[in-house]
Amino acid sequence: MKHILSLLFIVAVLTSSLYAQESVPLKTSLFRTPVFLQIPSETSIGAVWGCNGPAAGFVEYSTKEDLSDAKRVYACVPPLRSIQDKVLSVRIRGLEPNTKYYYRAATMPINYPNAYNVKVGEPEYSAVRSFTTMGDKARSSFAVINDTHSEIDTVKAIDKKLKELQPAVVVWNGDTVHQLRCEDEAIDNLLFPGGCALAENYAFLFVPGNHDFRGSWVRNLDTVLISRDPEEKNSKYWSLGRNFALRQGDFALIGMDTGEDKPDAHSAFKGLAEFEPYRELQTQWLKEAFERPEIKSAPFIVVFCHIPLFNSNPNASRGDSLNGAAAWHKPCADMWSPLFKQYSVQAVITAHNHRFRYDAPTEDRPWAHIVGGGRTLNPKHDTATVINGTVEDGKMILRVYKMDNGKLFQEYKFDPRKNQ
Repeated sequence: MKHILSLLFIVAVLTSSLYAQESVPLKTSLFRTPVFLQIPSETSIGAVWGCNGPAAGFVEYSTKEDLSDAKRVYACVPPLRSIQDKVLSVRIRGLEPNTKYYYRAATMPINYPNAYNVKVGEPEYSAVRSFTTMGDKARSSFAVINDTHSEIDTVKAIDKKLKELQPAVVVWNGDTVHQLRCEDEAIDNLLFPGGCALAENYAFLFVPGNHDFRGSWVRNLDTVLISRDPEEKNSKYWSLGRNFALRQGDFALIGMDTGEDKPDAHSAFKGLAEFEPYRELQTQWLKEAFERPEIKSAPFIVVFCHIPLFNSNPNASRGDSLNGAAAWHKPCADMWSPLFKQYSVQAVITAHNHRFRYDAPTEDRPWAHIVGGGRTLNPKHDTATVINGTVEDGKMILRVYKMDNGKLFQEYKFDPRKNQ
C-alpha cells in the first residue's frame, strides 16, 4: 500500500510540474512591447513600454546615432527608481527644440525577495530609434487618427499609412478603446495594438474621447498613456493633464478634452462624474494658451477635440440633455467657439461620429469644422481616416485618406492667419 501511495505521489508531482511548465511559457524577451513615444514638447518627451517584469529600466539618448555620448534617464518615482511588473515609463527633459535625438530603452529583470536580497539582472536593450523635438523651427507636419476602438484591422491600416506619411507628430483624437477593464487590456490595445509599433519614431499626443473614460481601470490610464509633465503646467491647471498647446513648425496645435457625451447628472455615472467644472477650467486655460507668444505668432492654429462642436441638424443631440448621448457638444462649443473666432483658428478637427464630414467656415463660425472617420474599414458604410496636415507654398494643406483603400479622399487649403 505504501508503495502505491508513493507512486501516486510521484505521478502527481510530475503531472503538476508538467502542467506548470505548459501553463507558464518561457518569456524570451524582457520587452513586452516596443517603446511608445508620448507627450512631446520643445524640450521633453515621454517613453513608455511594456515589460515582462518585475523590472527596472532606463532610456539612453544622444544626438549621435552611435550613442557614444549618451545620457541615461531611469524610470523613476522619486526618490526611488521604479520596479514595475508590466509598464515602465521615462520622461526625458532638458532637450533642445527642433533637434533629432537617437535613443534606446533598456529593461533589467529584478529579483526582490526581501530588502537585503535584491538582484538586478543584465539589461536587455531595444533597437536604436530616433525622434525630433517640437518647436517653431520644426517640420510643419502632423497626422490625426481617431475612434480606433481596439479594432485591430483598422489600427493596422492606420499604422501602414502613418509609416508612409512619416508625420512629425500624431494626435490620437479619442476613443482609442471601447472600455478598459484591466492593465493588460490597456497595454495590448494602446502600447502594441495588433502588434503595431505605432510610436517608435514619432510621438503621440492624446486627446481623450468619451469611451476613454469608461471601464473599471480607466482611472489608472496614466500608467500607460502618461499625462502632461507637471513641470510644464501652471499649478492652477494641474488637473488638465491632457490639454496641450504646442508649436510644430508653422502650426500651433491645441488639444481640448470634451469628456463624456452626457451631462454629469446622467444616471449612467452614478454620481461619479465631474466633467462640467473640468470643461470650465479648460476654458480659462485656453484663454491663456492663446496669449502665449509661440501660439499667438503661429501662422496656422488647429484645435483637436473628440466630440464635434457643430452639427447642422437641428435635431442632433447636443450633449446638454439627460435624454440620449451627444452627437455634438453645445456646452463646449458655447465656451470655446468665441475664443476660436477671436484668435482666428482655421480648423477644428473632431471625431466621435465615425463618419467623415467637412463643414466649411461661415461668417458666424469662421473656422472649418472637420469630423474624422473612424472604427470600421467597410467602404459601404463608414470608414476610418487619417488626416495629414502640412504647409506647402505658404498654405496649410489638410489631406484626408480613407483607410479602406489608403487613398487620398479630400484635400483642403487654408491661408495663414491675418491677425498674428
